[in-house]
Amino acid sequence: MSTMDKPRAQTGGALRRYRWHIRAGALLILVVAGVASLPVMFLYFAGGMRAGAPAAETSFTIPAEKPGPVAFINVTVVPMDRERLLPGQTVVVRDGRIAEIGPADRVRVPDGAQRIDGAGKFLLPGLTDAHFHLQASDGTDRQLLQILVANGVTSILNLYGTRSILDLREHVARGEVLGPAIYTSGPYISDAPRWQPQAEEVERLVVEQKRAGYDLIKTHGDFSREAFRRLFTVARREKIKVIGHAPRNLGVEPMFEERMDAVAHGEEFIYAYFFFNAPPGMQQADHETRQRFLAGAEKRIPELAAATAKSGSWVVPNLVAYKMIVEQGKDLAPVLARPEVRFVPGRVAEDWQPGRNRYDRNYTPEIAEHMTWRLNLLSKLTAAFRAAGVRLLAGTDAPIPGVVPGFSMHDELKLLVEAGLTPYEALRAATANPAEFLGRPGEFGTVAVGARADLLLVEGDPLRDVGNAARRTGVLVRGRWLAESELRAMLESIAARQ
Repeated sequence: MSTMDKPRAQTGGALRRYRWHIRAGALLILVVAGVASLPVMFLYFAGGMRAGAPAAETSFTIPAEKPGPVAFINVTVVPMDRERLLPGQTVVVRDGRIAEIGPADRVRVPDGAQRIDGAGKFLLPGLTDAHFHLQASDGTDRQLLQILVANGVTSILNLYGTRSILDLREHVARGEVLGPAIYTSGPYISDAPRWQPQAEEVERLVVEQKRAGYDLIKTHGDFSREAFRRLFTVARREKIKVIGHAPRNLGVEPMFEERMDAVAHGEEFIYAYFFFNAPPGMQQADHETRQRFLAGAEKRIPELAAATAKSGSWVVPNLVAYKMIVEQGKDLAPVLARPEVRFVPGRVAEDWQPGRNRYDRNYTPEIAEHMTWRLNLLSKLTAAFRAAGVRLLAGTDAPIPGVVPGFSMHDELKLLVEAGLTPYEALRAATANPAEFLGRPGEFGTVAVGARADLLLVEGDPLRDVGNAARRTGVLVRGRWLAESELRAMLESIAARQ
């Protein structure tokens, strides 16, 4: 027996000598593990982890039973079909839809309905963030969805999708996951500067995404003119809309010629119109030279707005995203110190911190000062779009660094009003307009019989002051009522887990 075999033989003898002790210990471990797993097994068979539903950490559970009827009594309705208020109304909700609207003294409240006192309050449609980015991480995304709901956001346009996000969309639609209704694009078609597709590849990708069940096509980079033309030829044939960045290598003219459905950032016009038509080297010039150039180019804003309106393209101004980029370039600390930042899920918040925050890394205070001037230009563009009749969508690009989901929607509404929109016009960009853009008018975005019961109850008149849209007393999500106290508890539960 070699010296290497001797320890092995001794070990084997010891194992045989104590085999009954080992077996008994293993049996005890199995028993303890089995008892510990009983609560999980119970939840599984009771429906808490229904087959087919994605397993994930969640700070808020949804009752298995469907919500019963709900009635808002003596409330002022803000229908958002046009600029008007309907005081003294009762709104009845059944099976997740608005069933009846009428004067409080004429509408009968169903037996057993949950009664919500609307006296002195205003009922408007839930809000839509028309530029959002889920993270394809189930636990993180569930928290993001809850933060949105807690801020009255009941629909989102997610502008980068995956198979898992399609699955999440269905779980939300079936009432298994609390969150806003999800409308999603697929992965980017083109992603400059990493890759630029050929025309045949564009056709294949559009068809594949349509077949997979995505709601939108998202562009994110440059194209050859042939590939860009093919994109819209195929999208029209497949009956799917295109939203995204302007092709900065082509400028805005091809975008107008192809009648791109929506531009996802107002700032795209700065790059694909102003700088595209600038003298050679202007993008690489110093900040003062570029600023002087843009100042001289301002006189072309009305011409650009008129061309955009004629093309029929919708625009997401995305003012809050650009504003927060500027603020982080100036000084990151105050941005991270805002109270709502504590609700941002940990995986997302990590990329907001010093050293990892791309805006803190890439923008000096001097660059940020120049970008402040660009933000003012973007605000002027938004006002010109409004004056020219360009249809606008409210979106925030959350959760890019500094842009807190849900909270940022109310910031965007205020910035739209500061840019020149009326409170009604700003709110319409976050309610009825997204439904119209998606080809679903009457499905959501208005308070109307037959519409999905996604509603926001607030303390003050939002048509007088758009900030009142943040003064929630509760949110109704597909017929399920969440009072403000419950929404705050949900937020605090998320914060406690970060």
